[in-house]
Amino acid sequence: MKNSFTAIANNKFSRHFGGTQIGVADPYVTGYHFIYFAALPAALNSYLGQLYPGKYGSVKVENMLSALCMSVTPPGGTLNKVEFTGLGGIKWAVPGNIDYGNEVSIKFLEMKDTPILDIMHAWIKIIRDYRVGSASDLISDTTGAGYSNKTYAAELYYWTTSPDGENVQYYAGYDGVFPNKDPQDLFTSDVESIGRLDVEIGFNVDHVWHEKWVYDKCMQLASTFAADKTQFTKSPYLPTGS
Repeated sequence: MKNSFTAIANNKFSRHFGGTQIGVADPYVTGYHFIYFAALPAALNSYLGQLYPGKYGSVKVENMLSALCMSVTPPGGTLNKVEFTGLGGIKWAVPGNIDYGNEVSIKFLEMKDTPILDIMHAWIKIIRDYRVGSASDLISDTTGAGYSNKTYAAELYYWTTSPDGENVQYYAGYDGVFPNKDPQDLFTSDVESIGRLDVEIGFNVDHVWHEKWVYDKCMQLASTFAADKTQFTKSPYLPTGS
């Protein structure tokens, strides 16, 4: 159900939008967010298999990244202005240029056996392998694949929802996505500090999209993700799951 923007516009005084009848409008609630990496580098899964034989099997990397995402900081834009000075030092300005950030930051919850470290390490390694003078492990083959943006970068969809997990609110599509860091330095340890490890990774972004097709794609993904809710609403002890 869409918000009643009329109710918002007609309540400039109290700004009280609760209840069920008078001036009702639902606020935006944070904390319900999702991501999905589409078109991950084809070499990533096979490279994980080489580095960690038998560890991941047929598990999809993109699904693991979606499940372990704890927070997202999208890039914003700044409209820079050109200032002019008038008589007596009074100032006025006109728009100059728009400057959008080119990095999206994602925080992942690390799990036992370090899947996030493995994925990011492997992804970085196929782009630049420190063992061979920072050359790439992406080489040309009979299919014509080799070192190019298409073989090391991915697409990323990010969306937030209302508390039902399906009604998409904010949405964005990012292209040319690859990690800016191999997070080895985060794996410190101290006998006096026992706790969780959040791995925050900055990802390069070449293009940011907010068009209608991104909304449609995120709605489709939200519906797919929401289908997972059924496994938590059925009893594991009854044959029918009811």
